Amino acid sequence: MQDALAIAISIAAGVWLVRTLWRQIAAPSCARADTPPGTDGFVPLDDLTRAKKSGRP
Repeated sequence: MQDALAIAISIAAGVWLVRTLWRQIAAPSCARADTPPGTDGFVPLDDLTRAKKSGRP
């Protein structure tokens, strides 16, 4: 009985692992389409601080 339970749990874990890996492989990449190829989307901190002049200190 314990062997059957251990085998069932192992099979369920294997199916879950394969399903999770397949979903990650099949998922579209998170890269935005409007960035040119070869860029990583990095925005310098100075550009962010200059753009945030909202009047509050």
